[in-house]
Amino acid sequence: MLIKGFIEKIANLQDAYKKEEVPPYDRTILSGNVQAVITEQYRLLRSKISGLNGNHVGRTFAITSTKKGEGKSLPAVNLAIVMAEDTKKKILLIDGDMRKPSIHTFFNCKGEYGLADILSNRCDIDSAVLPSGIKNLALLLAGGPLESPSNLIATPLLKEIIEKLKKRFDYIIIDSPPIMPFADMNIISDVVDGILLVVRAEKTPKEMILEALKTLNKENVIGVVFNDSKKKMAKIYY
Repeated sequence: MLIKGFIEKIANLQDAYKKEEVPPYDRTILSGNVQAVITEQYRLLRSKISGLNGNHVGRTFAITSTKKGEGKSLPAVNLAIVMAEDTKKKILLIDGDMRKPSIHTFFNCKGEYGLADILSNRCDIDSAVLPSGIKNLALLLAGGPLESPSNLIATPLLKEIIEKLKKRFDYIIIDSPPIMPFADMNIISDVVDGILLVVRAEKTPKEMILEALKTLNKENVIGVVFNDSKKKMAKIYY
């Protein structure tokens, strides 16, 4: 179900510093470097996602973008952090972008195993899930390395793993690969309950967004997060 009007604007972080000059952790809302208004935008997004359960949308969400460089990983991390603020909920953040994993850089951690290792039967779930250092938030890193992530995630085992994890966690956030040019995200879209599309405001062409959405199940796209937005955006992407 495409929820009309479910469009969240995440304020521009580059006004305060250049992204490439700042360690990943210092760009998260935990660092204290992020403006309060931005943190509240993430909490508003959390509230809307939590409210979707009443519509039976589900509890597993993929964060993706049309192409690389849109800044999807930071919203995935910050959303997982604010969702973990609810002391009654257990959150799992998965690095599903096995071509360019980055979640470990935000938490300054390095696991021996990850999602790729579970899919390859090199380890079990218990061996791969890590504490994040934040109460109620666990991590499942990408693992690997891999030559062909698409072939690995295309196996029925991915859905089986997600179903097992849903029994352990209240919400699962997957930092997913970009929609284009590979098939990875199209495969992942079939095993999640909802998809949030990160768009670099005033940079990503409307035509590219529409083309990317054609490859996904539109029923799963629950909203758009405008990244690097300096002004209120019109609803031109619907």
